[in-house]
Amino acid sequence: MTTFNRTTIDNDFCKVFKTVDQITKHNFSPSDHDKVDLNKLKLIDSVTFQKLNGYDKSFGELNYIYGQFPISNNRLGLICYNKVRECDDNVYYFSLHIIDSCTTKKDFKILTTEDHHSGILYQWTSSFNKDFSQLTMTLKQTSEWVVGSDLKTDTLFTDTYRINLKSPNLDTLNVSKTFKTIKR
Repeated sequence: MTTFNRTTIDNDFCKVFKTVDQITKHNFSPSDHDKVDLNKLKLIDSVTFQKLNGYDKSFGELNYIYGQFPISNNRLGLICYNKVRECDDNVYYFSLHIIDSCTTKKDFKILTTEDHHSGILYQWTSSFNKDFSQLTMTLKQTSEWVVGSDLKTDTLFTDTYRINLKSPNLDTLNVSKTFKTIKR
């Protein structure tokens, strides 16, 4: 779910974050992917991507700055909109980067995505509380091994993570895991 990146970003680049529009949107789902107007977003170049993520982007990958929100005096959340190619499909997702004093603190790779092309469900949705101090991420997925079988039922697994974005270590406050049998 997460990787730790502690990449220092030059101050000029940090100023870019603060000039990005502040978001008021609290809920993110895969249905939002079709509503994004790429002409209104700033495209992230390869150098900026490397500084932000600590690795080089893939060929054909497109990344945009979607918006930002303050978390505390020295911390902000930067939301990016991304497109990558997986096999024969484009995959779209929102990602969250936590920036502390011009250093990437943590990178939540996926706020939203959806993959159901292969007959399985794999879906991330996310929401922030009113003051953007907590993030709730929900993963729903079905069983991959059922695809191609004659089984009429499957299992829907739901994992929910609640994270304190103001805590020094971005502490996980709660994790819940549930499952239920569903008809295919």
